[in-house]
Amino acid sequence: MKAWFARWRIAVALKAGPRLSGSLRGTSSASEQPGDLEQELTALDRALRETAPTLKTPPSLHSSIMRAVRAAERPAEGPRGWSFPKWLPAPALVALALLVTWYVRLGPVRPPAPNPQSLAAATTALEMGGQMAQAMPSAVVAPLADELERLNRDLANTAQFLLASLP
Repeated sequence: MKAWFARWRIAVALKAGPRLSGSLRGTSSASEQPGDLEQELTALDRALRETAPTLKTPPSLHSSIMRAVRAAERPAEGPRGWSFPKWLPAPALVALALLVTWYVRLGPVRPPAPNPQSLAAATTALEMGGQMAQAMPSAVVAPLADELERLNRDLANTAQFLLASLP
């Protein structure tokens, strides 16, 4: 790994300049001489630079590209204003359907049709209440009247005791 790293540093140094630094010359592996590696890399670099192909573009290339660009069809531009989105009707219809459903379900309250049986039952209950108010007062009020009489008697006895206790 150290030898590979040393070779990489030598290759980078050769790209940067023609001569290697002293620290790079001493870091190659023991099996190779630093000078041999430097000579090999320098020869390889020179050979690669001399044999690099030079690309020449034909002079008609630019004009043919420009002709093709001019001949290409351009899409016609539409008016640049408020364009009506194509998806807008769908959510509007859904919202309208929800509003109609809500109105029908929770709309104006209609009074229910009167049921003759329910009115008859209510009338019977009211008549029974009136009859009970006339017949039951003595039965309901009698125990309360007795209790009130006993309470008054206790108050009178308490008043007599307190008056007798005073000097």
